[in-house]
Amino acid sequence: MRHFYLLFFPLFFSATIFSQTQHRDVNVYFDTAVYALSDNSKATIATFISDLGKDKIVEIILYGYTDDRGSLESNMVLSRKRAKSVKNYLLSIGVAEDSFKVVKGKGEVIIRKFDEVETDIIRGLNRKVTIDINTVIPKPKVNETLIENKIVNPINIGDRYVLENLHFQEGYAWITKQSFPHLQKLAKILNTRTDLYIEIQGHVCCTRFGRDAIDRKTKKQNLSQARAKAVYMYLRRKGIPKERMRYKGMRHKVPLNKGAEYDRRVEIIVKNIVKKRKFHAN
Repeated sequence: MRHFYLLFFPLFFSATIFSQTQHRDVNVYFDTAVYALSDNSKATIATFISDLGKDKIVEIILYGYTDDRGSLESNMVLSRKRAKSVKNYLLSIGVAEDSFKVVKGKGEVIIRKFDEVETDIIRGLNRKVTIDINTVIPKPKVNETLIENKIVNPINIGDRYVLENLHFQEGYAWITKQSFPHLQKLAKILNTRTDLYIEIQGHVCCTRFGRDAIDRKTKKQNLSQARAKAVYMYLRRKGIPKERMRYKGMRHKVPLNKGAEYDRRVEIIVKNIVKKRKFHAN
């Protein structure tokens, strides 16, 4: 009996939180009847592992697949060789042997026949190995007086403040409960300093070519903007006038090159300082 698998288009980089670990995955693809990795596939894997950090890897699951051409037996052998090829490359770049939980060939993926061109495209997507990795989530560093320590006089136009204690649910623009005390402090400062006009900038990590990440709630590729807007809406509810704020999504255009956890951030930029005018009688 032939095995049937659901067909998924590639998700090059995704993340979902599971307790104290997070799940990430990447797919690499093969030419027909080939199990050796191409240079492009090696580069994809190397970048993926570098972004994660080898020391943070908890476990790896590799599944190899083929398209629906060829016999069941030969396709099963080929899928195993593809999975083994990826494992060997991961070992060669320093991934620990005991990280591998599953290395398995799944055989062929059966597809519904389309026109010739579309069928060839789908078959190409089925000649792959899926790399699923669980990594440790770094514990957030919390400093209860961080915002109050940072936003102090003298404040100048162009000053930039990173809200390190602001966290979101992974893949969403939902602010975590633990973040609200820090946002309350920010709102208090802005209510006191009514002369400050700010821009709220959202940043994301780990996307390719500087793109934005996908908001899992709306399915739109605008997560950095959605997170900046979430902070904007919170401050509006705390009484900060909309005329004093604007929000902007920066996508993955300004990485800090210190790790993924630093690139997932929201920054406050002082755009203007408007003093009250004093009028004198003639």
